Amino acid sequence: MNVLTSDLLSGIDFVAHGFFDRTDGESSETYESLNVGIARGDDEEKVINNRKKIAEYFEISVENLVILNQKHSDTVHIINADNKAAYLFGGVAEALKNEGDALITKEPGVLIGVNTADCAPILLCDKGAGYVAAIHAGWRGSNGQIIENTIAEMKSLGCKTIVASIGPCLQRIHFEIKDDIDFQIDRQYVSYDEGRTLFDMQLQILEKLMKNGVKTVSKMNVDTYSNTNYFSKRRIGEKTGVQFSGIMIKEKK
Repeated sequence: MNVLTSDLLSGIDFVAHGFFDRTDGESSETYESLNVGIARGDDEEKVINNRKKIAEYFEISVENLVILNQKHSDTVHIINADNKAAYLFGGVAEALKNEGDALITKEPGVLIGVNTADCAPILLCDKGAGYVAAIHAGWRGSNGQIIENTIAEMKSLGCKTIVASIGPCLQRIHFEIKDDIDFQIDRQYVSYDEGRTLFDMQLQILEKLMKNGVKTVSKMNVDTYSNTNYFSKRRIGEKTGVQFSGIMIKEKK
């Protein structure tokens, strides 16, 4: 399996994380091959098997892999000992019940993550307070409040030294926007190149993180559109799979 890791997060000994690409799974056709997205048109058994492969990589059961039903919202979920059972994977129907676009936890052995296919996965950790978080941010999320809300929730839990890593996503050179979304995007991140209107989502996310108190941020600079090892809605179309990025507090052995 091809998994990118952040030196920033790898330096935290109680954390396991990874930004996966689309290779080494069971799905076929436009979902080839490590698609983890449910209710996207792929064979559901293959999707669950792909999720099991990722869970095995982290040495946990698939029940402990948590992905929200993402809606490009500003909704953040906090998983704790009291509510954990409501989030654990219990099949296709169960996987769609919790809607939102960011997860926070300090529960050991619970792998939280996001699905992306051009949107940006953001993984965060506060070493002092012992919390990790995962954010899904496309252009709606980047221009909305999902980043601010997640950081605010982490701070309310006692996080004071949050670090973050931005994973593979659609880079500026291929992020052409049209009139239907142009007015919804912060103009300072819009530029023009040979008649194209381009949006620098990664830069906006980076600056939002830092403005909200995350002083240490790394970024992958991997473009999901031009790199065919990644799913890309812009390149493949609506019937695309999604890759997984996740982070977990390791269980004590």
